[in-house]
Amino acid sequence: MDDWCDQQESVPDGDRIYRCSKCGKRLHPRKIFGSDGELAGWRLPPHKKKGHKIRAIKDRQRKILT
Repeated sequence: MDDWCDQQESVPDGDRIYRCSKCGKRLHPRKIFGSDGELAGWRLPPHKKKGHKIRAIKDRQRKILT
């Protein structure tokens, strides 16, 4: 099973947190540099799909136990 989301989107700004359009995870953009070393834009980084789902399951289990 592949845990990595293969979606790597370009985003217009690096000052905001963006959601992946495929898995919905919130991500901080990374800088992309061109061949001349200048800033070429911003892109969402590679990330795992299932992190937020595990956290939601654990929160549900805690509610059941209390």
